[in-house]
Amino acid sequence: MKRFLSTKNKITIIMLWGLVAFMSSMIAIGLIQEHLSCTPIVILSLVTALIIWVLLDTRYVIKNHFLLYRSGPFRGRIDIEKIQKIQYFSGKEVPVTKKPALDTKGFIISSQSFADLYVSPQKKEIFIEELLKINPRIEVV
Repeated sequence: MKRFLSTKNKITIIMLWGLVAFMSSMIAIGLIQEHLSCTPIVILSLVTALIIWVLLDTRYVIKNHFLLYRSGPFRGRIDIEKIQKIQYFSGKEVPVTKKPALDTKGFIISSQSFADLYVSPQKKEIFIEELLKINPRIEVV
C-alpha cells in the first residue's frame, strides 16, 4: 500500500484558511452578541468543519489494484487496470468534475469505465511509476 498526500497551492490554501478564519469569527461574534439564531451557527460550523476536513485530509492510496482517493468526506476508488490515460495538467480551470486535489498542477486520469478524475499527488514521478507497475498499458501524456 502506497500513500500520497495532495500537493497544496499556496493561494488556494490561504483562501480556504482565510474563509475558515472569517466563518469562525462570525460564529464567535454570533455567540457572544447573541444576534444569530442556532440555525446559522450550526450551518457555519458545519461548513467550517468541512473545509478544515478537506484541507487536512486530501490523499491518494494505491492498494492492490485500486487507486483510492479522498478529500475530506468525498471518497472513491478506481480500478487501476481500467485506467487508459494519465495527462499532466496545469491551470486554474480543471476540465473535469471530480477534483479531490488542493493544487492547480496535477494529473487528469481517464478511462471509459469512470468519469475523469483530477489528482495532485506529492512525489508525482513515484505515483506514476506505481500505477504503471500495476497497469503498464497506461498512456502517460
